[in-house]
Amino acid sequence: MAFFNADRLAIIFGLLGNIISFLVFLAPLPTFYRICRKKSSEGFQSIPYSISFFSASSLLLYYAYLKTNAYMIVSINGIGCVIEALYIFLYILYAPKKVTLFTMRWILLFNGGGLGMIMLVSLLVVHGSKRVTLVGWVCAIINIDVFAAPLSVWYINVLFQIIFFSRYSHQLLVAASTSTLKILVRSYETI
Repeated sequence: MAFFNADRLAIIFGLLGNIISFLVFLAPLPTFYRICRKKSSEGFQSIPYSISFFSASSLLLYYAYLKTNAYMIVSINGIGCVIEALYIFLYILYAPKKVTLFTMRWILLFNGGGLGMIMLVSLLVVHGSKRVTLVGWVCAIINIDVFAAPLSVWYINVLFQIIFFSRYSHQLLVAASTSTLKILVRSYETI
């Protein structure tokens, strides 16, 4: 039992969290394969990918900058940033002009306005370790939004009774498991 001390458990669950997060980043791959094959965005929404890009690229990398020794956060969010940027590029490439402008506005709003406001408040109002705590809570809320964003599309699908249960049950399972891991286990970077 001494093998499973708090430090080792934090590393194990941190690695499991990174693996689950990587799989979540890859979850839209069939959708983008379909978009590339048909050379059309086919009415898919860009909001889930915009929020995920904001979470991975800006907010969590800023959080990792504020923390010390945040290697796991930087590694998975760096990979996620590249994957989400590719998704958004492909979406914009095959979307109609009106949808492309809508997507670009969301990206500018999240990455420019949202991150700018969070940085401004955290740098001017909050100091010391409370800054990391504030940004950490904002990251947690945004992560919940990342998992909730596909549910907005799911609601539309329910209205039209086009539900692919395996895909959405997988999304809910991943959201529940990562949220539980984040709550129950302290991150490796706090050691």
